Amino acid sequence: MIYDFIYVLSGISLGFISGLIPGVGNLVTLFLVYPFLLDASLLQLLLFYMAVISTAQFSGSVVATVFGVPGDASSLPAVREGKRLFIKGEGNFAISNAAIGSVLGSFVAVALVLILLPYAVSLVKDFYNTTIQISILLLSSLSVIFLMGNSKLINIFVFALGFLLGMIGHNWSPFFVFAPEIIPYETFPKLMLGLPLFPVIVSLYVFPVLLQTAEQFKDYTSEKEYEDNSTLSQHLKKFVQNIWSSLRGSFIGCLLGMIPHVGTIVSSNISYALERHIGIRRKTYKHDGDIKSLVSAETANNSTALMSLMPLLLLGIPITGSEAILLAIIEMNSYVINYTTTLETDVFITLVYWFVFVNTVALILCWPAVKYVNVLQKVKMRHLLWLTGIVLVVLVLYTGWLEMNTWYYFSIMLCLAPLGYALRKTEPLVLLIAFILQDKILSSAVTFYQIHLG
Repeated sequence: MIYDFIYVLSGISLGFISGLIPGVGNLVTLFLVYPFLLDASLLQLLLFYMAVISTAQFSGSVVATVFGVPGDASSLPAVREGKRLFIKGEGNFAISNAAIGSVLGSFVAVALVLILLPYAVSLVKDFYNTTIQISILLLSSLSVIFLMGNSKLINIFVFALGFLLGMIGHNWSPFFVFAPEIIPYETFPKLMLGLPLFPVIVSLYVFPVLLQTAEQFKDYTSEKEYEDNSTLSQHLKKFVQNIWSSLRGSFIGCLLGMIPHVGTIVSSNISYALERHIGIRRKTYKHDGDIKSLVSAETANNSTALMSLMPLLLLGIPITGSEAILLAIIEMNSYVINYTTTLETDVFITLVYWFVFVNTVALILCWPAVKYVNVLQKVKMRHLLWLTGIVLVVLVLYTGWLEMNTWYYFSIMLCLAPLGYALRKTEPLVLLIAFILQDKILSSAVTFYQIHLG
């Protein structure tokens, strides 16, 4: 129990920090602590991850409000409305209402999960059908290609590239060695085991993301600082005025939370658009910063956080990039994740109750710390991004050392870095999902062919 608590507090702390630094995010945070999670239990991994993503939703909205720079597409409503509220001196209410709404959203999500729990087992068992599995994997892949980035054609190319990189080495279903006439397996026999995850994703995902973030902050300037002189009762009174917007966002987040790979993005922006439409129709929408629209979007964000975990917890299928990394770590720790290891054990229900605890503690601990966001305005963001990059390079070496392949890991990272630079203007998450899901897609397709067409 005490170790579980340590993982939760560590996740809350790291989630708060990662949300405050644009471009770092949940996925990069997992990479930064990747070597230190290799001995964690399945429950501890899930607790840590849940604490990170829940807390980062809170601090990420702070950065979007104060800096006007989105950490990801789900933060766009906070950029549009939060920044306007910040400029006119109501940034404190924007941040507090988004935070309280996030906690309310988590409570609504938990209630819905507990209501649906009795029906979950029979529904999940129906999934263990080859046709359904290949259909969902295909749907997930297509959603990545067609719903992310700016160019479907480029996404197809990037997805295919990630898939091919994942095939390097021995493939087990079917059993074959990929492209032996092209890839120098005899010169570099370690390639037979496939490309190691950590250096690949550092070069082809994290490196492009850091470059994109540096570009966002290229011309950033701000002289206005965050301040909050309002009392707790004033913040609560303001939230009560917006509670129906928060509840609408909660239910939208729950309903849309399981859309593959775009859950928080879709739920946040749809909630924002709906609330904005309601405000315009009622003539209550404020063009210089509408707090109701902001609260609805941010509440949807957090209610989605739990619901988007359901496919991973019950089916073992990740629907976000950070979940894909978490799944890789889980499998490296020799655990299997599906309804038999979560729903039919105490893991799932324990996780649900911890989710409420995490969101409550995150609010209590993080809200007073928001004032330190002004420190970030005095720090050059490029320096933080350089520091993040250096730490990741060190961790590549450390991870390689743990596997007794230090220079192999480092060499893979160096060889792929030019490709990562070339992909800096694409959506790097597309490649990440393809690389990690490659073996599942290939084995499911082979099984489907053998059963139905072989």
